[in-house]
Amino acid sequence: MQKFTQRILLTITLTFLVFNFSSIAQNEDAVARAKAKYNASIRFNDFQVAKNAVYDLMVLEPNNHSYLDSLAYIYFEFSQYASAALVSRESLKRNPNNQLVLQIGAKSLDQLGALDQSLKMYQKLYTISDDAFVLYEVIQKQYALKKFDDAMINTELLLGKNIVNGSNVYAKDAAGNEIEVPFKAVILNMQGLIARGKGDEESAKKYFKNSLSIAPKYALPQENLNPKE
Repeated sequence: MQKFTQRILLTITLTFLVFNFSSIAQNEDAVARAKAKYNASIRFNDFQVAKNAVYDLMVLEPNNHSYLDSLAYIYFEFSQYASAALVSRESLKRNPNNQLVLQIGAKSLDQLGALDQSLKMYQKLYTISDDAFVLYEVIQKQYALKKFDDAMINTELLLGKNIVNGSNVYAKDAAGNEIEVPFKAVILNMQGLIARGKGDEESAKKYFKNSLSIAPKYALPQENLNPKE
């Protein structure tokens, strides 16, 4: 009787192992198909199909949290900013220092008008990256939120960075054409706006003139120096 019982248990165990290995093989095959679907859709710029493939992969491999990053990016590319912000927040719970996801989250919140939350994400991103262009985003949000003192302090910090002197950015001339201007000119224009926000019109005009002195075709300081009534 004991031998018979052992045979039954052995048979059950072997049957379970066969089913388990079969399940693993089927899952691996499904993962491979979903990844192939994702790669093909990205290659052909079909983000809707790519999004569906990512959801399939999230179900098949629930412990692989990197799929959240891809999903956040896809939602952002679709201009679905609410979904991009929510997915970014979920991803950051698992990897708080993911710079790409912080940027997606910050930009999405900015698009949604959630400037306070966007500012916090940009500040964290700057702390991690020490990126001058991220600091400029921080300054823009602080200005929009009327945190003029903080914004002005950060413009001075930004002007002290070596990368500023050698960098150009794209801006518009008076005719609306895209031109390259020194990054420093953009920062000086922002300082003018901050000074104006604080009620210091004399300093504001000085900043605008300094901006124009190094970027004569730059439209914004021209407009800000002579604002329309």
